[in-house]
Amino acid sequence: MAIDDNLDYSNDKRAYCRKRKRFERFDGYKVKAIPSFQKLVPYLMKTRDASANYFEETFDVSEVVKYLEEKNKELNNQDLNTNEKSNITKYSYTLFFVALMVRLLALRPNLNRFVARKTIYQRHNIQVSYMVKKNFSDEGEQSTTVETFERDFNIEDVGKILFDSIEGVKETTNDATGGFISTLMKFPNFIVTFVVWIFDALVYIGYCPAILRKIDAMQCSVMFSNLGSIGLTGAPHHHLYDRGTCSLLVSTGKVRKDKILVDGKLEEKDVVDIKISMDERIADGFYFVQSFKILNDILKNPYQLDERLKELKIDE
Repeated sequence: MAIDDNLDYSNDKRAYCRKRKRFERFDGYKVKAIPSFQKLVPYLMKTRDASANYFEETFDVSEVVKYLEEKNKELNNQDLNTNEKSNITKYSYTLFFVALMVRLLALRPNLNRFVARKTIYQRHNIQVSYMVKKNFSDEGEQSTTVETFERDFNIEDVGKILFDSIEGVKETTNDATGGFISTLMKFPNFIVTFVVWIFDALVYIGYCPAILRKIDAMQCSVMFSNLGSIGLTGAPHHHLYDRGTCSLLVSTGKVRKDKILVDGKLEEKDVVDIKISMDERIADGFYFVQSFKILNDILKNPYQLDERLKELKIDE
């Protein structure tokens, strides 16, 4: 989806300033400016799930609740005062957390890395994978979709893509991913095994065609699951997938009222549980800790997501 708003999309700083070279992977480029020991780590920890670290925290999201209430009031007033309606129907927690992850990956580019063939790569862009359930029932179909976001996007930019994507999946009987899987599973087991092997081999060598990348939700920067949307309070940890290139998996629970310590006193606040599984080979512990501090800062000051980023860090 194109987003204009008089923004110059020819500015190459919106993506990682690195043109793809001949015979280079389709999804990223080799990171060279890293310590020798970090280069060695993928040889010592050979799979993504075996290299997973798990982070969990209960965050104060009182400011986020206020922020979303204000954004939805603005949205309702906008719909009343203009004939032109936005495709954003609601500023939801899902939208907020996807925008938060896009901003975090833009500010902390090392998180947007992955390991393939025992080599650390920097991804060319930010891609978020998320599950869409077509209706809330035991029999309801679900589909996983992947969308690409520019690094300077604000929450409105993210919302325009997110809502188009979700509505497209819900309104389509057979979306690209679901349609492909339904067709594939009609074949005998040995055919399915061979097709999956082809997928994995193409990703391993880094030359997967665009048509296949669009239907493979495991080729992404982060997989996100908002379990609060189905009423689950505590978000469970989820393992990383060894296939694909996803180095981060984030799940959130339902926003709830709870008492937490604030300046040594118990106060009732809006809180949410966030669980993160991450491939420790892409960055060191200090980098992860500093990234979580930035995440917490955005939760305390969500209004910064209203602005597009002007200073974009480039990872060489």
